[in-house]
Amino acid sequence: MNLFRFLLIFIFFFCCNTEPIRKEISVGKTIKIEPSNFESKINNNYNFLWSKPQFSGEDSEKSMQFKIENNKMLFTPLIEGNFDISLTVESLNNTDLYQEFFSFQSIDKGIKNKNVSLNNSNQTQIKRYTIQIASVPTIDEARKYQSKLKNSGFDAYTEPLTLKNKQYWRIRVGNFTDYNKAKDVEMLLKELKYDTWFTNIK
Repeated sequence: MNLFRFLLIFIFFFCCNTEPIRKEISVGKTIKIEPSNFESKINNNYNFLWSKPQFSGEDSEKSMQFKIENNKMLFTPLIEGNFDISLTVESLNNTDLYQEFFSFQSIDKGIKNKNVSLNNSNQTQIKRYTIQIASVPTIDEARKYQSKLKNSGFDAYTEPLTLKNKQYWRIRVGNFTDYNKAKDVEMLLKELKYDTWFTNIK
C-alpha cells in the first residue's frame, strides 16, 4: 500500500501535465530542506532517503550543489531553472512512514553571493567525484541499497537513468571535491565488499 501511494505521488508530480507549485529560491543561495510534517527526536530510528535533485534543463551536474547533513539536505542552485527533490522516511525495518516532494524555481535576483558570482567560471571547472555502488531496474531495490549504506554512515543517494528506453536507478555515495577523501571512502566501501565504480561528476 505504501509503495502504491508513493508511485501515485511520483506519477502525479513527474508524469502529469499539472505543474507543481514551486517555491521561489535565489541562485547561489544555500537553503536547508527538511520534512515539513515529520518530526523525530531520535533520528537514528528512521532512514531518511533523499533523491538527487532533478533539474529540468541541460547540464544538470553543473546546475547545483547539495549534501546531506543530519538527515537534512543543503541545496544550492547555481543557475536559473526548476528543481524537484523527493524524500522518503522509513522505519528501520524498511516500512514507509512518510513521503514528501519539494519543487523549487531558482531565480537570479542579481543579489548573488559575491564569491559565487566572481568565481562562477571557476565553479564549473572544479572536479567533483562520486562512487557508484550499483545500477538496478527498480526504485525499491535502489532504496534498499541506499538505506543499508546510510545505516553504515555513508552519504548515499539514488539517481534515475534512462538507457535504451529502459529506466534504471543508480546508487551513489558522496559528492566530493577532494579526490583523496573520495578514494578513502571508496576503500571503506570495498572493505565492506561493495563493488565500486569511481567516477567524475560531469
